[in-house]
Amino acid sequence: NEMPMRSAYNEHCIYLPAFLGWFLFSALLSAYNKLVFGNDHLDFPCPLLLTSLHFLVQWCFAHVASSFFVVLGGDDVRSMRWKTYLSASLPCGVVTALDVGLSNLSLVRISLAFYTMVKASSPVFVLASAYALGIERITPSLMLVVLLISVGEFLTVLGEVKFDGLGFALCLTASFLSGMRWTVVQLKLHTLSPPLKSTVATMRLLAPSMFFSMLVLALLIERPWLVLPSKHYFDSPATALETVSLGLGGAVLAISMIMCEFYLIMKSSAIVLMIGGVIKEMVTILVGVIAFGDQLDPQNIAGCAVVFCGVIGFKISHHLTKLEQKQKGLASDSNHSSKYQPVDEFDTPIDDKNSTYGYTDDHDAQFNDDDDEKKSEHPQQHQITNGALSDYEHDDEFFNSIHYDLEEPATSSFELSNIEHDDDAIQRSKLNLDDANDVDDKTRTQLC
Repeated sequence: NEMPMRSAYNEHCIYLPAFLGWFLFSALLSAYNKLVFGNDHLDFPCPLLLTSLHFLVQWCFAHVASSFFVVLGGDDVRSMRWKTYLSASLPCGVVTALDVGLSNLSLVRISLAFYTMVKASSPVFVLASAYALGIERITPSLMLVVLLISVGEFLTVLGEVKFDGLGFALCLTASFLSGMRWTVVQLKLHTLSPPLKSTVATMRLLAPSMFFSMLVLALLIERPWLVLPSKHYFDSPATALETVSLGLGGAVLAISMIMCEFYLIMKSSAIVLMIGGVIKEMVTILVGVIAFGDQLDPQNIAGCAVVFCGVIGFKISHHLTKLEQKQKGLASDSNHSSKYQPVDEFDTPIDDKNSTYGYTDDHDAQFNDDDDEKKSEHPQQHQITNGALSDYEHDDEFFNSIHYDLEEPATSSFELSNIEHDDDAIQRSKLNLDDANDVDDKTRTQLC
């Protein structure tokens, strides 16, 4: 009975702990941001300064973790040339800091539930920015999705009980920047060679720029040297310790959420992530209603439902498009190769420019650590399939996520649902290798 039970668990419940952690830490982080920054709660006077502390902690965590655990890819970041490092880190970090900063400022003025509904419009801006930069082409189905989400947002705004124009403008601008963020991240990190191996390596690359960008914004906008002395946050060593601990608590919640997300990215499928992302946003709205007394009227709820339908439609359309592209890639491979063609370990076919082969936690290794010379000859293939941004299809809310969502203040994490795994490509690679191994030495010699 033990084996059937274990099999049933692996089939149906293996993602449950990670999902529970994802939901829990996301809800706690959302509640934390609203509680600390909301003008009807703690009303911390410098939300941008506190958020910069979150980024600083993430930077330190990523640096230490990737230094002690080489598999996380810290060496790749450390060995980058300054030109490469700055060209990737600066634009991604600045856009991320603006997105997160405006999001946290909007939470000062609007409810958590309304914030989540507005941020759910991020796919519209992802498509707009991707189209503007030539990454995505507009199709009738995508236009329908954009229209559906826009109608839902309109109903949501009309139904908002305590509408705040400035808060809504800040949140909508943050949604636009969120779409820009994932497009810029894809453009910049996709071309890195060798690619980044993990979320921790990505965090190590982006967090410094995020920290300094957010710190500059805080100094320019909030002027903490004028505001904080008049408050009680640093009156004594004890209160100063409480204030710093408050900031560290938010950083710990953000890092914990990121780690749960990364596990799900590596282990689960796009469909599972899509469902989980929508549920997570609903959980956040529920937290706003229960914990903070956010009010929702029928028009508001209808708008929210329309937005979520649009988001789900976006994810399904994106997923079907990628499946069609993969099928075309399979047909192309079969038309240009023979079953008994000798396939070298480093000559496995790639179905499209976004597909790579490598080794992962849940796939067999196709490269040995000792084969440094061969790896250097084939840098594109030497990628960590589930750890590099280039192995996922674009995005969050990424592409909506690649969500490598380093510090999304509330929930917009549908992003993960648009990440695609290259499992089909890996299986094709394995089949080609198996076919090659079935050919005896004599046949191999003749074919060569």
